[in-house]
Amino acid sequence: MVWTQEEEEHYLSVPWEDELFDEIQKGDTVWYENKQGQTHKGKAIMFGPAGWVLKCDGHARVVNEGYNYLGHTPAKGREPDHFGKWLNQHIGD
Repeated sequence: MVWTQEEEEHYLSVPWEDELFDEIQKGDTVWYENKQGQTHKGKAIMFGPAGWVLKCDGHARVVNEGYNYLGHTPAKGREPDHFGKWLNQHIGD
């Protein structure tokens, strides 16, 4: 695959490292896009039925794969949210 100069500069300028939604854990910094198309970040605090709940400047946001998730950066003290995953498992999955 050959990248243009513009694509390479954009790739190198993104602040997140990983782009797999399934790898998010509690404590990670998650980057998302709001309705206006602006990029924001928040701290992952819990996994819910609609996606990851983020703590962002005193309010909560939900990030869902394929909707507003852009990427994430793993935190040092991260841990999996076993309880949130267990609460939101679907029967038959």
